[in-house]
Amino acid sequence: MQEKKIKFTDVLFVGLAFFASYFGAGNLIFPPMLGLQSGSNWLSGMIGMLASGVGLPILAIIVLGMCGSVQKISDHVNKKFYTVMIGAIMILCCCVSIPRTAAVGIEMGLQGIWPGAPYLVFVILYFVIAFLFAKDRGTALDKVGKILTPIMTIILFILVVKGAVSPIGTPGTASVDNAFVNSFLGGYSTGDVLVSFLAAGVFFDSIKRKGYEGEAFRKAHVRACLIAAVCLAIVYGGQAVFLFIVYGGLLYMGACVSTEYTPDSISNANLLLAIIRSSGGQIAIYGLCLSVVLACLTTAISQITAVADFYETATHGKLSYKVLVMIVPIVTTIVASFGLDTIVSLTSPWFSFFYPITLVMTILGIFEKKIPNDGAFKGAVYFTVIYAVLDLPHEYGFGFLDPVLNHIPLYGLGFGWIVPAIVGFIVGLIAWKGKGRTET
Repeated sequence: MQEKKIKFTDVLFVGLAFFASYFGAGNLIFPPMLGLQSGSNWLSGMIGMLASGVGLPILAIIVLGMCGSVQKISDHVNKKFYTVMIGAIMILCCCVSIPRTAAVGIEMGLQGIWPGAPYLVFVILYFVIAFLFAKDRGTALDKVGKILTPIMTIILFILVVKGAVSPIGTPGTASVDNAFVNSFLGGYSTGDVLVSFLAAGVFFDSIKRKGYEGEAFRKAHVRACLIAAVCLAIVYGGQAVFLFIVYGGLLYMGACVSTEYTPDSISNANLLLAIIRSSGGQIAIYGLCLSVVLACLTTAISQITAVADFYETATHGKLSYKVLVMIVPIVTTIVASFGLDTIVSLTSPWFSFFYPITLVMTILGIFEKKIPNDGAFKGAVYFTVIYAVLDLPHEYGFGFLDPVLNHIPLYGLGFGWIVPAIVGFIVGLIAWKGKGRTET
């Protein structure tokens, strides 16, 4: 059968839509605060954010595409591990990520223009709109990529270039010891690597629905990933001859007010509003609020689609996509009603729980064909899971296990999962020697 010729517009809109599924609430509210913390070390902070915000998510989705799916990697660990892990991440989405998009979109977007806007009413309206976009699985990503993402990207680009070219202040002393590590770990809160895992199936399915199979699928997938990477690089980007673009620009703008605010004196959302208001006045606030709503809405649509698609497969069709795509917005509406601060404070530690696990699986996926037996996969992942469980109390402020965890190399830098993963890999490799591996 003749390989289908790849159309640029096909991969362009899929790439833009996938970029939009990454760029949402967290990508707007966290960079300015990381810049504020980085102060005069903003460039190191920017590089750290670029590494965790662009490099890791795009690496993950490319690796998953090359392997074929998340499940083909997780099957080496355990046949049920995929359902358990991705199912847990999907629940996290329903309890954190998707409701957070509504809270940010309304509190920072709509109420930034109209302070008296009734919160709960607009939460309901927000998810009604998200449902209308997501209800047709076959065209959900196309609608996002063709309509919402370009508008959002243009507005954000204009706002940040204006703010970065005409800075409103001078970066002051950093409030953290290591701006790179602080920003790298801060990138976990955006949840972008988790997005790669939870939205991979929808992303791949969208390409396949356009008629790409085999080698044509792999080529289209890589090109769409590159488009998403370019967009993310623009959003997370850096500084080159005063060309600051959105994400790097937001971080730099936060650094420029580090002599005016301290991290403890202002919230993430209010910091961003204050920066934009000082930079461009009320007109800029209108532009920011519109782009915030669009950024949050595109992420919500993509993730609602992913959650509904996953649980339809996990229940073997007992719950259909059409039913699930109605249930998810109802659940997320209830959670979003508690407000942004409550959602972030109660649930953010779970990003730190899942990130090491997904990063280890991404690394294993890179070398999937070269690893001689399944024991290496099992050991690396299970040891990382154990570490993540032990570290979770610390993330919630309970340090009773810190005396033990502090003996783990790199723990103090936030990378304590690396040594357990390596030890688990070696132990599993030896213990499983001669038992072979699951062929994928």
